[in-house]
Amino acid sequence: MNKDIEASRLRVSRRRALALGGTISLGGLIAACSGNSGTTTTTSAAAASTTTTSGASAAATSGDAVTALLAKAPQCVMSKEETQGPYWFDVDSIRGDIREDRPGTTLQVAMRVQDNSQCNVDGSIGAVSNAVVEIWHCDAGGVYSGFESGSLSANGGGGTPPAGGMGEPPSGAPGGGMGEPPSGAPGGMGGGMGGSGETSDGSYSVGDTEATTTDDGTYLRGAQTTDANGIAQFTTIFPGWYMGRTTHIHVKVHIDKKTVLTSQTFFDETLLDEVYSQSPYSEHTGRENNTNNASDGIYDDTGLMTVEKQSDGSYLAVINLGIDA
Repeated sequence: MNKDIEASRLRVSRRRALALGGTISLGGLIAACSGNSGTTTTTSAAAASTTTTSGASAAATSGDAVTALLAKAPQCVMSKEETQGPYWFDVDSIRGDIREDRPGTTLQVAMRVQDNSQCNVDGSIGAVSNAVVEIWHCDAGGVYSGFESGSLSANGGGGTPPAGGMGEPPSGAPGGGMGEPPSGAPGGMGGGMGGSGETSDGSYSVGDTEATTTDDGTYLRGAQTTDANGIAQFTTIFPGWYMGRTTHIHVKVHIDKKTVLTSQTFFDETLLDEVYSQSPYSEHTGRENNTNNASDGIYDDTGLMTVEKQSDGSYLAVINLGIDA
């Protein structure tokens, strides 16, 4: 196991108030985004599969680079509702850089929210501004902030399983793997951790079932407000993997504090092989014997991200999220 990952797990996590002390208020960010005058994408119909291209511009977060790649991604496709899994809580943090101290390959993420009732075939209309896009995912070693003990246990590393039990692995997942069963599955997982009785009550999420955290970590969690083009951007690290699941990023879309989409996004297997051949991911061995996209019971093609490798070795990953606004 990578020493940097192990050392960071053994440290007492900083208090959330300190970790999130520099975040921007939701009201202030919405006001800023409302004044955005970005140009709406007007390109041809997108390719149907994820692409990985070397030698792209290093300015991964520039408007031109992001909208150009979003134009290559599938447009006006309804995103599939997925389980939020056992490791969600309302971090209530508007911030673009969610890495904190996690080692790993830099990943720029851009998600465009599209109203499918208005969206046209090239995605040039139907963008939803002032929605809040929230993401969270595991670190390079397969561990989630707020649940280090439980996610280590689920990943075969000992520790204490999360309250409410692990539930059953999804269809096609290896026996004994963690998995993330759909709502209503045994073990009380469903949309959260069974038995916590807690619901979100933050600046952008109200009434969603939360899991009870076991530590005060907040890394690789955060939210951004969509701009005039419906786009929210994040700086994170490429997510790792854990037993029973293919690599994924969790996402929620909130409008007026109501969750209108809970889903997961995925990556091409060839790209995963490329990223995981490098440190710190290469220290987490055994993925070849675990779940991939084809055998994952939650994977869906509508969640496949379109990715380009940047000249500095980082990656830009984008997706159009289709909702009924």
